[in-house]
Amino acid sequence: WKTILQIAISILTAIATTLGVTSCMG
Repeated sequence: WKTILQIAISILTAIATTLGVTSCMG
């Protein structure tokens, strides 16, 4: 479970960072 949670968190953080960068750039 811990590994799955870490993967989910990493994916969510990656999406959040990409969205933030795109919003800032846009």
